[in-house]
Amino acid sequence: MESKKIFKIILILVIVIVLIDQISKILVDKFMPDETVILQNVLSITKYENEGIAFGINNQNVSNIALILLVLAIIIRFVITQRKNLTIKVTVFISMMIAGGISNLIDRIFRGAVFDFIEIGDFPIFNLADSFIVIGWILFVIDLIKNIRNISN
Repeated sequence: MESKKIFKIILILVIVIVLIDQISKILVDKFMPDETVILQNVLSITKYENEGIAFGINNQNVSNIALILLVLAIIIRFVITQRKNLTIKVTVFISMMIAGGISNLIDRIFRGAVFDFIEIGDFPIFNLADSFIVIGWILFVIDLIKNIRNISN
């Protein structure tokens, strides 16, 4: 795919996803009580400042910012080197990962921690950016496995 088109798609999607995540955090923070049960034992809105990375691991904000910047740099380097081979699907998946990382990075820089609020059952509390990151990676890996299978057949 053409480089300009890839970078344009990524830029637009990243901006939209970051805005969705940041607006959701602002709305929950300003207008929701600290804990709101939506479906008993299934879904709650619970405000939580997460200083760690995944599941609250490593609560040293400076090293987390450095780690996030490193991962984002690796992903961006991948896009630059593989831009001619990227499909629209993979570009969307990568945009989800980048946007989620940037949005949580914004939280770390301006809040000192990531604002999480979605609680499902006993699973750790998360936010929309986390969802975009995880879904983007899962879809990316599934697409990669499908392509590897197609090449080997």
